[in-house]
This record gives sequence, structure tokens and C-alpha cells, in this order.
Amino acid sequence: MKRKKNAVLILAAGQGTRMKSELPKVLHEVGGVPVLAHVIHCVKEAGIRNISVVVGYQRERFRSLLIGSQAIVQEKQLGTGHAVMQAKAHFSRFEGEILVMPGDVPCMRPETIRRLMDEHRKSGAKATVLTAEVEHPAGYGHIIRDNGKVVGIREELDATENEKQIPEVNSGIYMFHARTLFEVLNSIKENAKKKEYYLTDVIEELVRAGHPVSSFRCEDEREMQGINTRAHLAAANKILNEREINRHQEAGVTVVSPEQTFIATDVEIGNDTVIHPFTWIEPDVKIGKKCIVGPFAKIRSKSQIGNGCIVGSFVEVVRSKVGDGTYVKHLSYLGDAELGKKVNVGAGTVVANYDGKNKNKTIVRDGAFLGCNTVLIAPTQVGRAAKTGAGAVVRAHHFVPDGETVVGVPANVIKQSNKKKKIQKNKFRRS
Repeated sequence: MKRKKNAVLILAAGQGTRMKSELPKVLHEVGGVPVLAHVIHCVKEAGIRNISVVVGYQRERFRSLLIGSQAIVQEKQLGTGHAVMQAKAHFSRFEGEILVMPGDVPCMRPETIRRLMDEHRKSGAKATVLTAEVEHPAGYGHIIRDNGKVVGIREELDATENEKQIPEVNSGIYMFHARTLFEVLNSIKENAKKKEYYLTDVIEELVRAGHPVSSFRCEDEREMQGINTRAHLAAANKILNEREINRHQEAGVTVVSPEQTFIATDVEIGNDTVIHPFTWIEPDVKIGKKCIVGPFAKIRSKSQIGNGCIVGSFVEVVRSKVGDGTYVKHLSYLGDAELGKKVNVGAGTVVANYDGKNKNKTIVRDGAFLGCNTVLIAPTQVGRAAKTGAGAVVRAHHFVPDGETVVGVPANVIKQSNKKKKIQKNKFRRS
């Protein structure tokens, strides 16, 4: 059977007033990236490339997230049904199936979306609802069935006391036959209590018109975690963090204390690496094999840690590359730096990468030794097997030659004659 074309319409126009924030709720970060970015990534991984996003509140802030997607504007936020109505002209020539989902479900898995699409295709229904059974159904839309078939969705505000006890609830995610969806949307009425148009009313209208409606049950209700409050944001963060840590553990990474470790999505870690407690790893980070990271380490986005490295206590690595076998054991800051292989970074070392206007780069070559409390003022370079003395300050544009040792403030090369002076050893007589 030939697969039908699929498109997705993501509803992301609302402010999210219960967040008590000027930032739209779907732009708050969870797992290190905006909530909406998770949803877009999910549908792409599920195989959908025709992506449209309904935006409204502060829509200019969505620009960078919507590259490769179509933005559809909802000027007034009058409910989910009204949001979908705004896409009617855009889909006027579309012949296929359309996935409609909220932009605030960052924990949804691509495999669940794929299974929903497959179920919808097999059933031949005009609409398929993704549902789940939850222990505490309050606040959700409740699935109404008649002889086992879905005949409606009752929002909490409009539900009877008996309907409020129904444990099967609506995820807010649907597959629709696109042309039928937009035909039926013309029939739904404004809700008398909220003065909004509910997308859920489309289900009853489809049933009333004799169109078949199907459902697919989500096995893990946590995938449906929406974002309406800061508490929801924390709950989603916990779900995604547990998921990422489990993924790395299965790949051979030791996470000593998962509850006290944050690993964002889109992080690569090699096997036999050990992550100690209170470590924070941001997106787009690569860590090699057999490393030791933490405790109390922070690895910022776009950083790369080679194989066999130590990034220890109270170390922050920002947009930097750390070569194989390099040790940065304690109390150091590496910003916009490139460290070679087998570099030793003494405690308290700081790479001063920001001059007040620009972020500048520092290069430390293979085998260099940075003494305790060294300050490297970027842009600068430390040569191969070079050394800095404790407390040395290497000024911007003052490079340390290969094999030389510099000391002082500002740092200068130790003269050759001084290096060759013999050190007299004190002799002690045993009593």
C-alpha cells in the first residue's frame, strides 16, 4: 500500500499565562533547548518534513527555530480550533493526512508519533486521537466512548462529575484527513464558557457526520507532559534528563549519581567515561572515551573533550576543545580555548577569553604544562612542551615559545643562563 503524504501543524501561538513570564511558554528551555525545538525534532525524526507552526504571541522571537518550517499567524488566540482554522488557506491544495499537536509536549517520542500515523493509516479513519490512561485525570480532556468507539472528547471545564472520573484522556495530538478536517472545522461553535473554539469539538462533529474516528493509546503517559506552569517545566526536565542518562548508561557510561547530574539532549559521551555528581553538560557537547568528569564540572555547548581526559572539580569549559590525555583537574576556566594532547592545567588556571568586545581564542600546544593560577589573556598561544610558572600572566599577543618556561606578571621567558644554574642541596647529618 502506498503511504499517504503527511504534514504536521504545531500549535504554538499562546503566551502561557500561568508561566507568569514575558517569554512564550514554548520558548522556555527544557533539557537545554526550547520546548518547541523538542517538538519539531520529534516530528522530523518521525519522518515528517512538511512542518507548519501556528505562532502568535511574540512571534518575532520564533524566527531562528522555524528555519525550514512554515509560520502561520494567529493574531488573536481564540482556542485550538481557531488556531487550526488559520491554516486552512495554507493546506487548501494539500491531499494527505495532517498531524496536529501542541508545541508544549517536549517529552513526546518519535516512535510514538510513527505508531500513531501507522494506526491511522491502517484504520482508514478520518481522525485518530492519541490517548493515555492516567492515574490523575483532572485537568485533561476525557475520552468519551460508546460501545468501545470514540464519540467525543469532554474538556474538564464542561465535563460532568462522572466524565471527570474517566481515566482515559486526550493528549492533544491527532491525525486527520486534511480535507475532512477543514470541512468540519466550519461546523464547530464557540464555547460558551471560555469564548474559544475547541479542536476537540471536531471529533463529535466527525462522528455526527458519520465519519469513522479511531484512537491509539500512548504506553507511557509521561510523554504527554505538557507545559503550563514552572512546575510542569521542572517535571519535563526530569523526564528528559532521566531519558538521556539512561541512554548514556546503556552505551557504557558510568553516571555515579543520576539524580545529581544534568546531561542535555544532543550530547555524545564515549564508553568507560565516568560522570561524577553535580556535573552539568549542555547540548552539542562531545566527550570521548575513558574520561573522568566532575564532580561540580560544567561543560558548555560546542565543547569537545578528547579521550582519556580529566575535567575535574569546579572546572568550566566553554566552546573549547580539550585534546586526548589532557588533565584539567580543579578550579579552572577554559573559554574559547584549544588544548592539545597531554596538557596539564594547574589548579586555578583561567583563560581570559573576553576583552569587553570580542571572545578571543587561546591555543595550548601538546605537552604544555600550565602552573597553578596561570592566567592566559586571549588571544595567545602556549607552545609545545612549554611551561608557565605558578601565578604567571601571559598577556594577549605574547606567545610562549616551544619548550620555554615563562614566569611572572607579566610572564617572561626564564633566561638560559638561569636555567643552567646548579641547585645546591642541603646536607643533613643524622643524629
